[in-house]
Amino acid sequence: MAIKAHLKILKQGVLVWNQWRVEHPSITPDLSKQNFFKLGLGAADFKRMDFCGVNFTRTYLHVLDLSHTDFRNADLTETNFTSSNLGKADLSDATFKGTIFRLTDLSNANLAGADLTKAEFENANLCGANLAGADLREVDLSGIDLSRADLSSADLRDGDLRGADLKRTNLSGANLSGMDLRKVDVKTTNLSGAVLQGANLHGTDLRGANLKNADLAGADLSEASLGGANLRGADLRGADLTRADLSRANLSGADMLGASLVDTNFSEANLNDVDLGEIDFSRLVFDGVDFTGIDTGKLDFKKSRLRGANFSGLDLSGKNFSDADLRGANLARANLCEANLNRADLEGADLTGALIDRTTKYDWRIKAIQCHYIFCDREGKIPFPRNRNFKAGEFERLFEVVPTLRIVLEDGASPMDIFIMDKVVQAINKRRPELELKLESFNSRSRPYVAFTVARREYCDETLHNEIKAAYEAQLSEVRGEPVRSRP
Repeated sequence: MAIKAHLKILKQGVLVWNQWRVEHPSITPDLSKQNFFKLGLGAADFKRMDFCGVNFTRTYLHVLDLSHTDFRNADLTETNFTSSNLGKADLSDATFKGTIFRLTDLSNANLAGADLTKAEFENANLCGANLAGADLREVDLSGIDLSRADLSSADLRDGDLRGADLKRTNLSGANLSGMDLRKVDVKTTNLSGAVLQGANLHGTDLRGANLKNADLAGADLSEASLGGANLRGADLRGADLTRADLSRANLSGADMLGASLVDTNFSEANLNDVDLGEIDFSRLVFDGVDFTGIDTGKLDFKKSRLRGANFSGLDLSGKNFSDADLRGANLARANLCEANLNRADLEGADLTGALIDRTTKYDWRIKAIQCHYIFCDREGKIPFPRNRNFKAGEFERLFEVVPTLRIVLEDGASPMDIFIMDKVVQAINKRRPELELKLESFNSRSRPYVAFTVARREYCDETLHNEIKAAYEAQLSEVRGEPVRSRP
C-alpha cells in the first residue's frame, strides 16, 4: 500500500512534491495501488512531476495529464494509464510488465530501455516515441501509430505489428526473429542490422527498404518485392528467395550460402563481393548485372538469363554460356577463349575486341552484333580485321552458324544416298517451302550421317527428323522398285 505521508505531500502540489524529492533523495516513495483519479488532485498537478524510481505497482493513473513527467526507473508493473497523457514523459528504464496503455498518448515519450513485456497498447499513440532497447516481447502493437518512433535494438519477438504505422520508424538492430510481417508496411522503415531470423516476409513489399547488415538467415522472402533495397552485408543464409524481386538491390557483401534461389530476379543488382559459386544460374535473372566486380572463377552460366549484363574486359576463358540469353550483353574486350557459347543468344551484344580463339559456338545466335574487330589468336595481339572496322553485318556473315539437323543412316550409306537425299529435299520443300531445307553435307565414314540446314532453328525438331526419314525410305523403295512400307 502507498505510504500516507507520501500521498499527503503529493496533494500539496507539484512544487512542494518536487522540492521534497530534492531534499530527500534517499527516500523511494511508494504510491502503489492507488486510484489517483479519485484523489481529486487535478490533472495539472502532475505535469513535470518527479516520479523517478517511485513504486506505482497496480496503480490507477488513468485520465491524467502526465506530460513531461519523470518516471525514470519507476516500477509501473500492471499500472493503468488508460486515457492519460504521457507525451514527452521520461519513462526510460522503467518497468511496465503488463501495464495498460489503452488510449494513452505516448507521443515523443522516452521509453528507452524500458521493460514493456506483455504491456497493452490498445489504440495508444507512440508517434515519435523513443523505444530504443526496450523489451517489447509478446506485445501486440497492431494498428498502433509508431511513425518516426525509435525502436532501435528493441526486442519485439513474439509480438504483432500488423497494421501498425511504421513510416520512417527506426528498427535498426531490433529483434524481429520469427515474426509474421506479411501484412506490415516497412517500406520506409530503417531495418539496418535488424534480426529477422526465420521471419515470414512472404510477398512483402520491401522496395527501397534499408536492410543493411540485417540478419535474414532462414527468413521467408519468397515472392517479396525487394527492388532497390539496401541489403549490403546482409545475412541471407538459408533464406527462401524463390521468385523474389531483387532488381537494382544492393547485395554487396551479402551471404547467400544455402539460400533457395528459383526464378529470382537479380536484374541490375549490385552483387560485388558476393560468393555466387554454389548458385545454379539456370533459373535466375541477371539482366543488366555488372559482373566486373564479381569473382566469376567458379560460375557456370549455362542456361542463364544475362540480358544487358556487363562482362567488359573479364577473363571468361573456358566459361560455359551454352543456351544462355546474352542479348545486349557487353562482352567488349572479354577473354572468351575456349568458352562454350553453343546455342547462346547474343543478339545486339557488344563483342568488340573480344578474344574468341577456340571458342565453341555451335548454333549460336548472332544478330545485330556490335563489333568493330575481334581477336582470333590466343594472345589477343592480332586484330581481325586488321583495320579494326567490320562493315555492317560482316561479323554475322563470317561467324553465323546455320541451324543444322543430322540424320544418321543406321543401315549404312550407299552411292545412291546422295541422289536420294536430294530428291528428299525437293519433295519436302515442295510441301513445306518455309523450311528452306538444304542438304549441307554427307558423311559416309564410320557412322554415316546426312546434315541438313533449315531457315529457323525451331524447325529442327523431331517432326522434321521423322519426315525426312520417312521420305528417305519412300525414295529408297521407289529406286529399288519395292512397295512403300507404311509407317505405324
